[in-house]
Amino acid sequence: MLEYIILGMLMQKEMSGYDLKQWMGECTSYFFDASFGSIYPALKRMEQKGYIVCRESVEDSKFKKLYSITDIGKKDFLDWLEQPIEFVKANHSYLVRIYFYHYLPLDVAIRNLKDFIIVLKQHLDQLNRQKQRAENMYSVKGNFAYSTIICGIHYFEAILTWCNGLVYQLEDA
Repeated sequence: MLEYIILGMLMQKEMSGYDLKQWMGECTSYFFDASFGSIYPALKRMEQKGYIVCRESVEDSKFKKLYSITDIGKKDFLDWLEQPIEFVKANHSYLVRIYFYHYLPLDVAIRNLKDFIIVLKQHLDQLNRQKQRAENMYSVKGNFAYSTIICGIHYFEAILTWCNGLVYQLEDA
């Protein structure tokens, strides 16, 4: 998946590994994120496959490697993109922990859930800021990137609603 995300980003313009990480952190981290330790090996593999090329540049006295997509990379990306959407059960590992919370003292479970709610709200706030920036930058009607932000907002709102309800039930018990 990481390689296709990188190819998709490079369809827009050439980028450095750092640029790719920043873009991913801003645009896709609520559904897919990767570390520099994953991005740079992926770039190397993609370059070996002929999907991307690298050029070296110096900007503001800083050495940069800039990557751009090749025709082979574009073809592979578009072939992948054309395939039907496959539903994959998401990894909701936080639910595994909550599933076993009945082994914890009630006050600890409630405290952990409240801390989790704070983290969820931070992610939701970030998505709402992205939504606002997107609305200010371009037409959102029919914009697929924008619609993934909306999906992320609905996702976090649903988890928050569920988690707040659980805390309410536990405090009321």
